Amino acid sequence: MRAQGKRQTWWDSPKFTIDCVLANVNRQLEADGCVLERLEAGCKLITPDHLRAGDFVKVQLWLEGEEVFIDIRLAEVRSVHEHWIAVEMIQVSPDDRMRLKRFIDDPAAMRIEEPALLNHLLIRA
Repeated sequence: MRAQGKRQTWWDSPKFTIDCVLANVNRQLEADGCVLERLEAGCKLITPDHLRAGDFVKVQLWLEGEEVFIDIRLAEVRSVHEHWIAVEMIQVSPDDRMRLKRFIDDPAAMRIEEPALLNHLLIRA
């Protein structure tokens, strides 16, 4: 029997973190931010071209006027094109998902014809 805690899996701690601020809500959520690579000694700022479709990342999504970010513990990179990264949110706490939904549904928020896709995020890094 293996000692618990010794084995690390891909969903435990992604190598990359995207730190971003929600910039626009239309059919897809859009954010502006940066990509960080986790190293033993801390983090290093990198360019989006280090990411590939299928990579798993952590996303810290900040909302205007809020002091705590939405913690997307696990997201999958769907595509990278120039400075745009498309991710699909996989693991978000129910509380953070509700905070995001409330923010998007706020009457003061930009009105759109169709509801935004809550599981998809397009990030300019």
